[in-house]
Amino acid sequence: MTNLKSRTVNAMKWSYLTMFIVALMGLVFSAILSRLLTPKEFGVVAIAYVLQRFGQFIGDLGVGQALVQKPELSGEDVQAGFTSSIGLGLLATVAAWLLAPLAGAYYSMPDLPMVFRGYAAAYMLTAMVVISTSLLRRQLNFRPLLIGEVVSLVIGHGLFGLGAAYLGFGAFSLAISAVAQALIQMIILYAYTRHSLRLTFRPESYRALYAFATRVTVINFLEFVSSSLDTLMLGRLYPQAELGIYKRAYNTVGVPALAFATSLTRVLAPSFSSIQSESERLRRAHHSALVALLIVMSCVAGGIFVAAPEVVAVLLGSQFVGAVILVKIFGLLVPFMVSSNLAGVLAEATAQLRVKTNIQAVYLVALALSFWTAYSLGGSVEVIALVMLAAIIVRNLAFELMVRSIVGGGRDILKSYGVGVLCGLGTAALFCAVIVPLRGLGLSLPLLFIAELLLGGLALGVAIFLGPPNELKSLALRAVPAVTSRLRRATGKGS
Repeated sequence: MTNLKSRTVNAMKWSYLTMFIVALMGLVFSAILSRLLTPKEFGVVAIAYVLQRFGQFIGDLGVGQALVQKPELSGEDVQAGFTSSIGLGLLATVAAWLLAPLAGAYYSMPDLPMVFRGYAAAYMLTAMVVISTSLLRRQLNFRPLLIGEVVSLVIGHGLFGLGAAYLGFGAFSLAISAVAQALIQMIILYAYTRHSLRLTFRPESYRALYAFATRVTVINFLEFVSSSLDTLMLGRLYPQAELGIYKRAYNTVGVPALAFATSLTRVLAPSFSSIQSESERLRRAHHSALVALLIVMSCVAGGIFVAAPEVVAVLLGSQFVGAVILVKIFGLLVPFMVSSNLAGVLAEATAQLRVKTNIQAVYLVALALSFWTAYSLGGSVEVIALVMLAAIIVRNLAFELMVRSIVGGGRDILKSYGVGVLCGLGTAALFCAVIVPLRGLGLSLPLLFIAELLLGGLALGVAIFLGPPNELKSLALRAVPAVTSRLRRATGKGS
C-alpha cells in the first residue's frame, strides 16, 4: 500500500512537471505559429487534425488502455498489442491516402488532401509509441514520458514545425511537425521500454486483450466523434476563416487544460485500477483528485474569463481579435471538461463501461441536434461554442451521478464543486479588482499580461494552500520544507 502511494506521488510529480513544461512551451509556440499562419490555413489544419486523430484512433482501438488495465500482463500480451497496433496503423495509413481527395472535395479545401496525407505519415510511428507509452504508464514511470514529450515538442514542433511555417509551408508545416514529433517520441520511449518487436498471430493472444479493448473502443469512438463534431460541422457549414478562429480560441484554452487532465489521468488510471476492489481507498483517491482538478481549473477559468483580451492579443495576435468572446466561453468550459475526464478514467479503471457508453451516446446525439438547431436559426460560431458549453455541463452532471454509483460520496462531490465555484469566482474578482484598473491606466500589453500571470499564480497558490485536503495540497506542503532547506544550504555554502 505504501509502495503504491509513494509511486503514485512520484508519478504525479513528474506528471505535473510534464504538464507545466509542455503547457508553457505550447503557449509560446502557439503564439509564434499564430503569427505565421492565417485563419484560413488554421481552418485547413483543424479539419486535417480531426482526420489525423481518427487515424490514431484506428491505430490504437483501445489496446493501449487494455495494456494498462489488464491485471496480469504477459510478454505475449505485449506482442499481441504491438502486432495489432502495427497492423491497424498500416490500415489507417492506406485508408487516409485513399480518402484524402474525397475529404478535400467535401470541405472545398484544395490544400486539405496534402495536409491530411502528411499527417497520415505519422500513423505507423504513433502506433509504436502507444505500446511504449502504455507500458511506462502501467509501471507509473513518467520520467521517460516527460523526456519524450518535451524533446519531441522542442525539436519536432519548435524546430521542424515552426521552421517549416516560417519557410512558407503553410498548413502543411503542422503535418511536418506531427511526423517529427512521433518519430522522436518513438525512439526515446522505445529506448526505455525495449519491449519485444516480435509479431504474433495466435488468436488466443488477442482474446483477453480485446475483451477490454473492444468495450473501450466504443467509448473512445463516441468521445472522438463528440469532441470533433463542432469542427466537422463548422468546416462544412461556416467560412473557413471562422473555423480557424474558433479552433485557435479553443486550442489556446482547451489544449493546456487537457494536457493537465491527461497528465493527471495517466497517473490515476493505473492507480485506480490497482485499488478498484478497495472501495473506500478508491473513493478517497477519486475525491482527492477531483478537488485538486477543480481548484486548479476553476482558478484558470476565472482568470481567463477576465484576461481574455490580453490572452488573445499576446498568444494569438491581431488577426484573431474576434476570438475574445470564444476564449471567455471556452475558459468556462475547462473545469467541466476536465472533471468529466476524471469520471471517465474512474469508470474505465473499474471496468464500469456500460453507463459511460450510454452517457456518451446520448451526449453525441443531443450535441448534434443542438448544433444543427443553432445553425438553422442563424447562430454564429459563438453560439455554437455556447451550445457546447451547455452540453458539456449537462454531460458532466451525468458523469458525476455515475461516479456516485461507483464509489458513493455524493455530498463530497457537491462540496468539491462548491470549492471550485468559490475558487473561480474569487480569482475572477481578484482579476477585476487589479487588472481592470491597470487597463484604465493604459499599462502596456506585455506588462499587463505579466501582471495577469503573476496574479493567476498567486490566486492558485492561495487556493491550493487554503483549500480542503487533496493530493495537490499534500505535494505542495511537502515541497515547501524541501525547497526551504535547499535554499538554506545553498545560502550557507554561498556565504
